[in-house]
Amino acid sequence: MKTIKFVLILSLALLSTGDLLAQYRYDYFRVGVSVGATNYLGDLDDDLTFKFTKPGVGIQGSYRFNPLMNVRLGYYQGWMGASDADNTSADRRRRNLSFRSPINEFSAQLVIDFLPSERRYLFRPAVVPYIFGGLAIFSFNPQTQLNGQWIDLQPIGTEGQWLPSQTERGYPEPYELTQVSIPMGVGLRFKIGRRWDLEVEAGWRKTFTDYLDDVSGYYIAESDIASSSNPNLLRSLYDRVDLDQFPGGGLTWNGIRGDNTQRDWYIYSNFSFNYILDWVQCPTFR
Repeated sequence: MKTIKFVLILSLALLSTGDLLAQYRYDYFRVGVSVGATNYLGDLDDDLTFKFTKPGVGIQGSYRFNPLMNVRLGYYQGWMGASDADNTSADRRRRNLSFRSPINEFSAQLVIDFLPSERRYLFRPAVVPYIFGGLAIFSFNPQTQLNGQWIDLQPIGTEGQWLPSQTERGYPEPYELTQVSIPMGVGLRFKIGRRWDLEVEAGWRKTFTDYLDDVSGYYIAESDIASSSNPNLLRSLYDRVDLDQFPGGGLTWNGIRGDNTQRDWYIYSNFSFNYILDWVQCPTFR
């Protein structure tokens, strides 16, 4: 009888301890979806007036491993574009370049909260500001429209990338359409349900390319165009200045096509809805 009583007391003690410890578990998984807006910073952005804002969507999963930190993996797809025709600068309108491009990004990020979540997810703070940073791999493909058709710009080499005289003339090397970026940003998380969170976030992506818009440096020399594999197409795309109004084309203002002293950025601002997954259940008595 004493043995049975001892076993019952020990069992109750272990269950109570397990329940107490479960309350102080701060680790859990979350999955979510996001929807928002994509912007870019580059040679055609009109100084980020947001007139060229495009949509973006994403999915993500995160794991909280510390009361103040979680790791997040995500995929995001956005679109960006801009046109000199809508620019406030007369010189840029005369340049008359335009582009559009998709953005596909896979990222790993560290999210740092300003308020700790030291207990089970049910006791997480109602509102938490946070910052994040990480590493991403993204792809893009700038295009422009010519005679009603969208043309991929990277294979054309609008700044002399594919010309036989590329090295001799100092033209840039062809740029890669898959590259690395550094995501960084700020956000605000709201507890909107037992397992649901809403996040409002703005994220900047620093890239290491100046060709998100296919515009970076200087116009190529007219004499080099004939050696291109498609000289007629290159001639139509590398300089879009109206020759009826400006017979000298882009070369009339020192041949400068873009600003090659700065790299391009893209921005994803979004709302995300996240659902908490927690497979550890507290013991109950029936």
